[in-house]
Amino acid sequence: MISAWAPNGKGLLKHEGCGMAVPEKTVWIDIVDVTKDEEAYIESLLDLEIPTRAEMQELEASSRLYREGQAIFMTATMLIKTETESPESTAVTFILTPTRLVTIRYAEPWSFRTFAQRAAKSGCLSAETTFVALMDTTIERLADMLELVALELDHLSMIVFRRQPPAGGEELQKAILKIGRCGHILTKVRESLIDKNRTIAYAEATPGDCLSADPRGRLKGILHDVQTLSDHASFLNGKINFLLDATLGLINIEQSRIIKIFSIAAVIFMPPTLVASIYGMNYELWPHNDSPWGFSFALAIMLFSVVTTLVVFKKQRWL
Repeated sequence: MISAWAPNGKGLLKHEGCGMAVPEKTVWIDIVDVTKDEEAYIESLLDLEIPTRAEMQELEASSRLYREGQAIFMTATMLIKTETESPESTAVTFILTPTRLVTIRYAEPWSFRTFAQRAAKSGCLSAETTFVALMDTTIERLADMLELVALELDHLSMIVFRRQPPAGGEELQKAILKIGRCGHILTKVRESLIDKNRTIAYAEATPGDCLSADPRGRLKGILHDVQTLSDHASFLNGKINFLLDATLGLINIEQSRIIKIFSIAAVIFMPPTLVASIYGMNYELWPHNDSPWGFSFALAIMLFSVVTTLVVFKKQRWL
């Protein structure tokens, strides 16, 4: 489906479902799930060859960032489903010409949906300012995602390092799952930031016939934001690794404490078991075996062994 956006004085006005009749004053052509007919029409309109979906998935920089004539081709990795705990990546191609911006995508990133809502009052009246605004909105969303991850990690820190950990470690096990989800989101954000750094740097370094001075300056500011967010993402990644190690360590301590209790119980009852085994034998050699108070004598030895073991453990601070 082809959607055309044309200036309306304060921003861009959408002409949805224009099909094969893009208005002459259109500065942004947004193509979703392009068909062969639409692809042929856009190629004839711009006199350019549109990359296929398979070409958009390639990782080589030469396949994602290149120039043909006065058109700049930039394929960026965008995030979708950012409102969920499982964001996904999708490729979006930006074709920037002196008069028009063409975007080719097969999903709806948050930045496209948000910019579409703001487009009427965005002040974007040209292809280059529209491209800059889309990049700015994308980085804004990535910053929001990093902020949400940071808040979640702060909450997890309070759970993991509280003075009295929950008995049984069930909450610590849930914390590991949350840490894993934060790590997944952070990985997607870092991947997108690295891609945006490469894309924006390429656009900003293009010759002057593609970008005027003001959009180029705005791209420099966005590039600085990307680098700052990348540093913050690296800090959060270190925090995630620290929390994961600390949580696993606390779980191991809890498991060791449980094993310690069973081990102490086994050692405490080992001497009484030995005494009971000896006096349970059918031999008359043991003292007081035939005495009326022999049973009481054996119980006294058992009790003495238990008390002695507890005293030794207490003295050694094993309890």
